[in-house]
Amino acid sequence: MRTAGLIGGVSWHATLEYYRVINSVVARVRGGAASARLVLLSLDFEEVLRAGRDDSDGEHARIYTDAARALQRAGADFIVICSNTGHRRADEIEQATGLEVLHIADVTAKAVRAAGHSRVALLGTAATMEGPFIKRRIESRWDLDVVVPDAGTRRALDRLIVDEMSRGIFSDTARTFALQVMDRLHRERGAQGTILGCTELPILLSGSQSRWPMFDTLRLHAEAAAEHALSAHGRPIVGVPG
Repeated sequence: MRTAGLIGGVSWHATLEYYRVINSVVARVRGGAASARLVLLSLDFEEVLRAGRDDSDGEHARIYTDAARALQRAGADFIVICSNTGHRRADEIEQATGLEVLHIADVTAKAVRAAGHSRVALLGTAATMEGPFIKRRIESRWDLDVVVPDAGTRRALDRLIVDEMSRGIFSDTARTFALQVMDRLHRERGAQGTILGCTELPILLSGSQSRWPMFDTLRLHAEAAAEHALSAHGRPIVGVPG
């Protein structure tokens, strides 16, 4: 089994789920008392937020590349960034370490394509909804249309993620808001499913009923990480659809 290197802590609530899902998959596949070979470096989310708020791309990148180098020294064979927004640093991590980053956008897009959808909504932090590192990658590499909410809704959802969910607050108000946004994007923008593009959103919406398919990036990414660790040859999730 290869060793997965997890960059977590953004937030630790989601990282906890990554650890659980990865080990559950390995135990199911290998049987007995098997568990995953992994190393975890949990970032200080407050430090990450501060670097992001100050538009300090250099500092934000340093936090992630330093974490990846530490995981490499600890024996990691590939990197798993336990957040969607953290993937804005995927290219820098690969360049700094030479290790593969198992990209959450590819894992998710593969599931969307397998479900037969061509147009999906993307919910997440403002950075994830507005930046190219998730949306453009899904569109250009997987030939999918991705729609996002209007600017005001993006800001409101971002505040709920940063001010509540990252602190372990998963309120009924936030849950209702997210479901209403999803419904609107499906009715008005023609989305056939919704990518929960923040790893706190699956926690928020756990057990919620929706008319529309939801793609849980946390579960999909964690399951792919386990499969990747168990694979003898690597790169089971390719960068373009097969």
